[in-house]
Amino acid sequence: MQLTLFIVIVTFAHCSCDNLQPGLEVQSESTPNIFEKINYMSEKCKQKLREDLVKKCGESSYQTQFVLVSECTYKCGEEHNNGQTRAKTSQEFRLNDWTPCGHDRVCREGICIDRCSLPFVNLKN
Repeated sequence: MQLTLFIVIVTFAHCSCDNLQPGLEVQSESTPNIFEKINYMSEKCKQKLREDLVKKCGESSYQTQFVLVSECTYKCGEEHNNGQTRAKTSQEFRLNDWTPCGHDRVCREGICIDRCSLPFVNLKN
């Protein structure tokens, strides 16, 4: 009886440790590799964008991990899994105006617009 109980406890302890791994892996992950999809920026610009996003998300005491960048927004967030409780939080922010968001496209007030639709000269004078 004692041997059976010992085996059950050891098995349960092993299983519960396995359940913790996904949460630990998420927290220890580095920046997502979404930058491969951004083929309209030079490597130098992609690297600067990556550094700026990681730095900005690291300033928050609640959403410290960079999660996603999409056209003219980026998301910082956290995922926690202690085996009993799972939590996922995130907050979305706008990229600065004039940030490239596609081929011949730039961000303007959170929207990705065609650069050629912008006025090239001041027509008000």
